[in-house]
Amino acid sequence: MENDIKNTKKLLFGLIFLLFCLPIAVEAELSGRIAYAVSGFNEREGRLDYNLHMTTFKNDDDYTTLPLNQTGLYTTWAPHEDILYFVQRVNTEFHIFSIDVNKPRQKTRLTEVGGTYRFLAVSPNGKKLAFNGYTSEQQQQENQIWIMDLKTGEMEKATSIPHFGRTFFFYGISWGPESRRLVFSLERSGGLEQLYLLDTETKEVEVLTEFNIDYYPVWSPDGQKILFKRWNREFDTLYTIDVETRQITALFDVDKNTSMWSDWSDDSQSIIYSRWGAFYLYDLEEEKTRRLFEVDGGIFTISWWRAEPLPVEPKRKLATTWGTVKRKLR
Repeated sequence: MENDIKNTKKLLFGLIFLLFCLPIAVEAELSGRIAYAVSGFNEREGRLDYNLHMTTFKNDDDYTTLPLNQTGLYTTWAPHEDILYFVQRVNTEFHIFSIDVNKPRQKTRLTEVGGTYRFLAVSPNGKKLAFNGYTSEQQQQENQIWIMDLKTGEMEKATSIPHFGRTFFFYGISWGPESRRLVFSLERSGGLEQLYLLDTETKEVEVLTEFNIDYYPVWSPDGQKILFKRWNREFDTLYTIDVETRQITALFDVDKNTSMWSDWSDDSQSIIYSRWGAFYLYDLEEEKTRRLFEVDGGIFTISWWRAEPLPVEPKRKLATTWGTVKRKLR
């Protein structure tokens, strides 16, 4: 009898120990804040427009959202600061502005010459602003990637892609963590949109993906992967590509025409994305999605503030100029 009691106690102790050792699923903890534009009516202009908003993540059940009292598109955060950059329409052209989100009514215009500017991206070191477009003094065919020195305000054309008299479009730009390389999507002949890497110092361009319609690339903070969206006939798919190995991994499919935008978390383990007027969080390790919150209107672009970008060692790669664009052997 006494031995039975001892054996029972040992068994119970073993079960309790085993329970403590079992892995516990913990949902990714949200931190920081996101900026985005929401479609709505502009009473001052008497037309539909996009209004800027910011949501701060305090805990999993509290999404404190603040309207920033500015219209605009293509929001992007300055690292380590409360500065937000965006594109705003002024009369018949567009300019790039910045605001301190603590004083959002006071804006600073960064572009001296107006034009058509899209897809802003601030370098992780906070020194440069990349975007694509053309000025009001240029033709639409002269659409290129520009880099602005945020200290001096000087704009430099970073690409010289031949247009042969045909208008082409960029569909997304994102910096690598070393603040030297850019990934961008460019529409070429045949209706394809491919991803390319640009070395901003040498101006060399490298093909990243081919023979598909790939767009909205976002480089992960740890520098290892690039998130992008691929068009399919029945649905679209969110993918990642390993920057070093070029291995492409499908994450999940989404319905077409859902105004889907996305960005990475600080630790590169989660992705926030939108569908119409709702935000979702996807955990890459768990391969699970959870719905976060909804806003009154359609969402346009998302920028997740990155307080501490991970250190990345820059890797030099051989490449060529645009005339003989390098292709990665597969």
